[in-house]
Amino acid sequence: MQFPLFSKYFSDDALNGLDKGRAARNLSKFSSLLAKFEYLHYVTVISKEFIDKNLTDLFNQYFRFLKDGGIGEYEDDSEYAPSGCVSFLTIHQSKGLEYPVVITCSLEGVPRKSHSQLDETLENNYFNKPPYEPFDLIKNFDFWRLYYTAFSRAQNLLVLSAEIKTGHGASPSKYFKPIVDGLVNWRHPELDLSQIQFAQVKEMNLKREYAFTSHILLFEACPEQYRFFKELEFHPVRAGAQIFGTLVHQTIEDIHKAVLRNESHLVTHEQIQSWLNTNYIYLSKKERQFLAPSTIKAIEKHVLNYYDREKQQLHRLQEAEVEISLVKDQYILKGSIDLIRGEDGTVEIIDFKSERKPDLEKEKSRLETYQRQLQLYAHLLEEKTGQTVSRMHLYYTGESDGSPYVSFDKKIEQIERTVKQFDQVVSRIEAKDYGMTCRPDKLCPNCDMRFYCDRKNWNFVKESL
Repeated sequence: MQFPLFSKYFSDDALNGLDKGRAARNLSKFSSLLAKFEYLHYVTVISKEFIDKNLTDLFNQYFRFLKDGGIGEYEDDSEYAPSGCVSFLTIHQSKGLEYPVVITCSLEGVPRKSHSQLDETLENNYFNKPPYEPFDLIKNFDFWRLYYTAFSRAQNLLVLSAEIKTGHGASPSKYFKPIVDGLVNWRHPELDLSQIQFAQVKEMNLKREYAFTSHILLFEACPEQYRFFKELEFHPVRAGAQIFGTLVHQTIEDIHKAVLRNESHLVTHEQIQSWLNTNYIYLSKKERQFLAPSTIKAIEKHVLNYYDREKQQLHRLQEAEVEISLVKDQYILKGSIDLIRGEDGTVEIIDFKSERKPDLEKEKSRLETYQRQLQLYAHLLEEKTGQTVSRMHLYYTGESDGSPYVSFDKKIEQIERTVKQFDQVVSRIEAKDYGMTCRPDKLCPNCDMRFYCDRKNWNFVKESL
């Protein structure tokens, strides 16, 4: 990405031009293809021993398979008819869309049989219901259904276009010739297209989803990272899961789900160890990461300590691993709450951290970030369900001596301020305002895009927006 061959596609002109950065987004799509290839072919490092085989597999198998399968370029679902552009679509791609003007080609088409003898045998001899359509007419029905879809995409003007050919492979085919012969030729002197009142292209009002950790925090830390990994959707090289924390969360979730199923009597140390081992087997195969026995023991200690401390409070559980979203005016706010517990008409929110409890003074800024996250979860829960949130907690599963909790009182004014900040960041994202006062030096050493940024001609804003 540091070289002009590729970096030229990320200039403001290229990203904001007529094609809205299509070249950059195709490069992003290509990065995902490479990541999938490395996963499928177990490529972790490029070594001299295997480089010839890796390249042969990449071009002769992987790319060939994708090409034969008809892989397409990037398409923006939120803008199906970009201003100043002509959209080329297959009939199937056009389903559900409307355009003021539609030009339909492929008028050489003829009905073709698409079912086999086996289909007829199964339907005639083994189906409980009689055939919905006679087999000898299905190809005709399918043919006209297809072209009905094409013709009905037009709001104001439908143009039928064909290269006139006669004889074998005639165009238009005999099925369309009676229709075409009755239409006005586009060269007809009396045809005045200026008399047609064309409709405006309908705008797609698709709201994007935003979450605190994966969107807002990333943008606040580095708008340039956000642009590459969220807006353009490049696949990060360092995208490995934090398997330690994931295992702790998954196994604690198993405990909660058993309690919510009224199976608290089944939750024992032995059962927890069994859940942990099962989770590890599946997670290690998926992520291709493996832990030392001592690390698995440490995870087991985290989970068992949690159970032993909290088993008297488990009756207060209401929901676990709750995916919740709220439709706002300009976007959709979403979040995932680890645990909701409560009684006496109020609930408490708990977010688990698979680490030791931090120093409350030295780590004050990080705790304030977590507090903002919990405040958004409280806002989501109250707005979506009408429940009253009384308190919010961080639970550190690695704490073995003191209290594992860091608790926050719910304050309306703080929540309103956090939601307002969230709205402001989303507004910048929606406006594609990726300006920065300086490069975030702490993030740069481990960022995949650092070589691109090293060569970029920066235009830093004078003050934080």
